[in-house]
Amino acid sequence: MISSAKSLTDLPGFSGRSQKNCLWVRTSAGPQIGFGHLKRTVTLAQSLIDCCQPIFLIDSQDCWSQERLANIGFSYFTGDLDRTWSVLPKPVAILIDTRISKGLDGLIADANDRKIPVASIHDLGLNPVPSDIRIDGSISPIFEKSQRNAIFYGGTPYMVLDPEYRSLHQKKKQIQNKIKLVFINLGGGDSKRYFTKVLKGLKRWNNTLEVIGAPGFAHWGQEDLESKDWRPLAFRWETGSISKFLFQADLAITAGGLAAYEALCAGTPLMALSYDNYQQSAITALSNAGACISLGSGNDLDPARLPDQLAALELNISERNHLSSQGRLLVDGLGAQRVSQVIRDLIFNSLIADFEAIQ
Repeated sequence: MISSAKSLTDLPGFSGRSQKNCLWVRTSAGPQIGFGHLKRTVTLAQSLIDCCQPIFLIDSQDCWSQERLANIGFSYFTGDLDRTWSVLPKPVAILIDTRISKGLDGLIADANDRKIPVASIHDLGLNPVPSDIRIDGSISPIFEKSQRNAIFYGGTPYMVLDPEYRSLHQKKKQIQNKIKLVFINLGGGDSKRYFTKVLKGLKRWNNTLEVIGAPGFAHWGQEDLESKDWRPLAFRWETGSISKFLFQADLAITAGGLAAYEALCAGTPLMALSYDNYQQSAITALSNAGACISLGSGNDLDPARLPDQLAALELNISERNHLSSQGRLLVDGLGAQRVSQVIRDLIFNSLIADFEAIQ
């Protein structure tokens, strides 16, 4: 059950979205660390603009985040974190979602001195920080128990996805007798070596398939890959309506990050490969829960083995139905709403504390 949003306009002196009520958002993106952190925080910021002014704190070298934020119209600051207090309006709260630790301890220490609450979002316990609220929406959340005063929200109910995936979750997913459309999303960075292996495996299966790939954000030679002869596959890239093609697909093949949870929410039977041990930990847990088929490490993926796995899955429609239903049980698409409410409450309580302090 999700509580209704608290109205911050009920507070004395509050007049809606205002620079006086800033939410600082520390995040990052790039081929090495992925794009899920930025996608999550943008989704949350968009849901919170009625009650605060999000300002993103971005590294000067992080061109990926800067370009994305500029395109959607969010404000961002690229100076050193220790300069934020003298340059930016004082925040009512700080949200952290990044794998980059540099400067976080000082930022949080300054926030504590100023009695400004801090919330942090993590994957499998990555990059633990001494925040007031810690959120881990992964299948196997890991929390630092020594933070006795921290409040924890964990598990797939708190996986932040774009609201469009909640809409897909509400639609009936028809599992077809044959696998005819395969959707591949291996993340936003350089995934050439993994894409090549997956496509070679699909080609070896020798079935007439429509294969749609999500090209990600980094440029690594997508055009060259598309121009190769993949027959009997009909392979193409798609950059728009990614969620629509994911939902229409008979099978999704993803990496073990945010894309996997999107497939689970959409109800599309999932095969997943990992980039690292953290992703493999998540994929193993999802497999144990009956929500996906683990392909193991992308580095070790053998294209010659993939046809047998695909053939077995196609013949077993009951397993594909089970994968679809279990995925939807784990991820309902309401994580963004739940986490937004947690942050909204944090902002509300911070404003109340400020108001009481000046009385």
